[in-house]
Amino acid sequence: MSNLEHVDSEYIISRVENRQDFIRGRTGTIISLGCYSECWDVSGREITKSLIAYFLKLGNPVQFATKRYVASDDIIGLQKLIQWEGQLCIFISSVTITHWQTVERGTDSPQKRFSSFELIKKLGIPTYLYLKPILKGVTIKDLDNYKNIVREYAVSGVVVGSHFISNKVTLDNKIAPIGGGIFRYNSNNDEVLISTELKEVTKTYSESTQVIDFWRENV
Repeated sequence: MSNLEHVDSEYIISRVENRQDFIRGRTGTIISLGCYSECWDVSGREITKSLIAYFLKLGNPVQFATKRYVASDDIIGLQKLIQWEGQLCIFISSVTITHWQTVERGTDSPQKRFSSFELIKKLGIPTYLYLKPILKGVTIKDLDNYKNIVREYAVSGVVVGSHFISNKVTLDNKIAPIGGGIFRYNSNNDEVLISTELKEVTKTYSESTQVIDFWRENV
């Protein structure tokens, strides 16, 4: 969801509920926030929380990705609405640690973001390291740092994902799972190496939806 400060949660909910392809419940539509912009900025956080609460009550799986710190005080009110383990998953996004002030200006520092992994211990909310998109020649420089983060916080897992681009033919020409077919994967060899290395220390996925499928199929 983007530009949440310009709309309200009721409007967004009505748009979703009126879609013919929207399905309620555990095996239904995955509600994914933060795909296109930051959903945990102060200006849009309350709307994001309202959306999460609404769809948790319906039983749908809900996920959000952010480059902000997620405090337990912001999540504890949502915890009581969770109907099944893994229904709410949080993805802490990072594409670089060393160069974050250049590449990810305006975000919380990686160290502050990573402290969000305390949600796993405090509230039992699955929280994942979200390395997406992998920036060729950049993200891989921090591979050892990411391994240390995974070990230090005992994260729920890692998503190692591709960059999506629009209106272009890419090497594998694979359509991305968001954007209604207008985006395609723009993969690079660094993804394979990073994923292979991280699989040695934690569960590793290529898409956040695979995480949701794990929880609703295996728990």
